[in-house]
Amino acid sequence: MYIHFNHNNQLSIKRIWGAPEQNISGIYYDSRKSTPGSVFVCMSGENHDGHMYMKEAIQNGATVIAGDNAERLKEGSQQYPGVTFILTENARSFLAHISIIFHERVHEKIKTVGVTGTNGKTTVAAYVKSLMTNLGMLSGYIGTIGMFTSKGRIEFSQTTPTTPESIDLHSIFNEMYLEGDQLASMEVTSVVIEQKRVEGINFDIAIHTNLTPEHLEFHQTFENYRTAKLKLFHQAKQAVVNIDDEGMSAEILDIFKGPVLTYSLDKNTEADVKANNIKMSATGTVFEMVVDDESYIVRAPIFGNYNVANLLAAVCTALHSGYTVQEILPAITMIESPEGRLEVLQEYGNRNIILDYAHTPPALKNLISEVKKMPHRRLIVMIAGIGIRDWEKMPQMAQAIEGEVDEIVVSVDHPGFHEPEDIINKVLTGFKNPRAGNIHTAPTRHKGVLTALELSREKDLIIFTSGCINGAQLVKGERVPHSDKDIITNYFSSTKEAPSVEYVQG
Repeated sequence: MYIHFNHNNQLSIKRIWGAPEQNISGIYYDSRKSTPGSVFVCMSGENHDGHMYMKEAIQNGATVIAGDNAERLKEGSQQYPGVTFILTENARSFLAHISIIFHERVHEKIKTVGVTGTNGKTTVAAYVKSLMTNLGMLSGYIGTIGMFTSKGRIEFSQTTPTTPESIDLHSIFNEMYLEGDQLASMEVTSVVIEQKRVEGINFDIAIHTNLTPEHLEFHQTFENYRTAKLKLFHQAKQAVVNIDDEGMSAEILDIFKGPVLTYSLDKNTEADVKANNIKMSATGTVFEMVVDDESYIVRAPIFGNYNVANLLAAVCTALHSGYTVQEILPAITMIESPEGRLEVLQEYGNRNIILDYAHTPPALKNLISEVKKMPHRRLIVMIAGIGIRDWEKMPQMAQAIEGEVDEIVVSVDHPGFHEPEDIINKVLTGFKNPRAGNIHTAPTRHKGVLTALELSREKDLIIFTSGCINGAQLVKGERVPHSDKDIITNYFSSTKEAPSVEYVQG
């Protein structure tokens, strides 16, 4: 693509050394992936400064280098006079906007739905994808469990836990569009917003689930975290808000000037969409849904009251998109849940095993409250400290579960550059009695899964929680392949109790 950089004001260019126009073949933020005729954007992170890798990018063929360090860019222009060097106000913002230009504003050719909140983002985004596809609006998903078009998984190596960097994001939008998708449902975290990965996107619909303390290792304060979340609603046309949330819903309703639909599990609220008389069975949930004072009986293959709330968010999205309740009801019966979100693996050695990657204290409390309603002999739960997240949250996970279950396994998720023993010890500080006989520790998630299985007997219910994502553990900068399901399958296939496996998602 031929780009005249001075003609694009949204790039916020302060100075250019070299030719102001180039024929661009691609855009990269990893110098190792740069190709002939490409743009390399120097982004600074916690551990790296992209300006240090300009030479490698140029050696790999980059003809344009963009960044926000004037001194390093000027030095580079003197060393490589045939390369265009661009000084911009913010490298991440530049990457977002040049990605939009390079992909010819493809995000405007599909409906974009951004989901934010501390808990429930993955499930809501997945429900939106599934419900809208069932209604005939082919939809894709972008988030924690991967990238999907309506036709299946996109082969994409995630370098970020949730929402990709902006150039990758717009490339995925393009792939969805080429596959015939009409909607992209995506998780939008506070970190994503602050790192400008979604800058320049005016979302058709923004959804808020809830707000409790999270990502304080990045934001430092809860107020900063809340402020970041609110920014999404300054770049959206319509909004969906959980008015049961005390963390941020009132502020959104105060600042947002476009059309809003609200949802609630409290029949006494004035929400636009409400759920009442919720009853769970072995195959799903039946509840009464009230829309505009009209009541409807809903049958959905989901589990847990909080997932009913998540489903209501998807229903509001469909209503915003012009569908009627009569059209939505049959589509709900075929709703698909995301992997690892109250996902029930049945008949493993006469046990029930649930994967639910609840990784905050409120999410863990909600999960335990719901699973206790299911028939079981003993309840065994694995929790984990997440090395790449807020360490002050770790003791709170222990506090949320102490006294609530029969056996507790404390393990480690994504230790990063930390020692597993330090992470486990931090979690243990939250227990009143960390030496209790029913508290066990495991230095890796792999060992934690095995420990929980070894503790179990027939009729037990085993829950694996926390933030294992993307099929890998992040250890000292490396992605170490990991799958809870594979460990579980291998464990039982090596015992005399080897089951015939049935997967039920909720």
